[in-house]
Amino acid sequence: MRSLAAATAIVALWVSPTFATQLSSMFASHSHDFGTVARAAKTEHRFYFENPFSQTLHVQSVRTSCGCTTPIVETHEVPPKGRGSILAKFNTGTHTGQRAATLTVTFTKPVYGEVQLHVKGYIRTDVVFNPGEASFGTVDQGASKSVDVALEYAGRADWQIRGVSSSEGFLTATATEVSRGSGRVRYNLSLQLSENAPSGPLQSEIVVLTNDRNLTRVPLRVVANVVAGLSASPSSIALGDVLPDESMKQLVLLKGNKDFLVKSVSSDVFDVEASLGDEPKSLQPLQLVLKPKATDFGKEIKGSIRFETDLEDKPEIEIVAVYRLKAPAAVEIVGK
Repeated sequence: MRSLAAATAIVALWVSPTFATQLSSMFASHSHDFGTVARAAKTEHRFYFENPFSQTLHVQSVRTSCGCTTPIVETHEVPPKGRGSILAKFNTGTHTGQRAATLTVTFTKPVYGEVQLHVKGYIRTDVVFNPGEASFGTVDQGASKSVDVALEYAGRADWQIRGVSSSEGFLTATATEVSRGSGRVRYNLSLQLSENAPSGPLQSEIVVLTNDRNLTRVPLRVVANVVAGLSASPSSIALGDVLPDESMKQLVLLKGNKDFLVKSVSSDVFDVEASLGDEPKSLQPLQLVLKPKATDFGKEIKGSIRFETDLEDKPEIEIVAVYRLKAPAAVEIVGK
């Protein structure tokens, strides 16, 4: 029994570092630098991780070493191969100056362990955004929208904004001086989201460029939710092995930002049958019957299914379709 217990202890000592390494390697990154940010600016970062285990991963808690950062467990239960996240909120409204925090994430299943994440940043006291982020809210794809944010500076009398930069081609901004006096300067930042913004949630930033040699760049967080004029679910289908004369049923849901009709359904890799309704709706469920066009056995066939509607802004949408044409049994025997 003593030898068995000793062997068990040795195995435990050997396994623990292995699990610790697995837990740590789940994270795409372990540190983030917020850089220099304005006071009261909404500043956040997500640490993403993937579950490498064959069992559900349980995140019990996350704690911080500094009140300058509030950590939040956004995903407590993560299935195998699933993705979770830890949100770090930099508390720019209640803290100033150089700040850093260590976030300790505790996991309890399928193994117990902790992973440490690190954040840091410098919170300026002389620059304030109001509001703390530029939020466009919900925007229809293909439409443009503008929002204004006030920037207030207290300090040098000659302080100026020299420009505003954006890494997104569909997001621009301009700065206009509103007032100046007694060491205080106020600017209005006008941000424009153009009609070619891609659909989906947007999280980006613009950078205010100043003549302050010590701190030339001040970022402002930008968020939006661009809703597609027409979307399809699923956006792709993988059908696996398909026989030449096999007919398959596939349900596709089309969603528009207003009522519409489906005029036709076509495909370069399938003969398609579909019953199209005559009542305009913002949600159009379509039961498709698909029959393969391909004649190349054993090869992966990739194409699309196209839906044409009467919507003006975005009348068409495609989904990707993939399958492999399987030879009938008689053909397989002849080929042997």
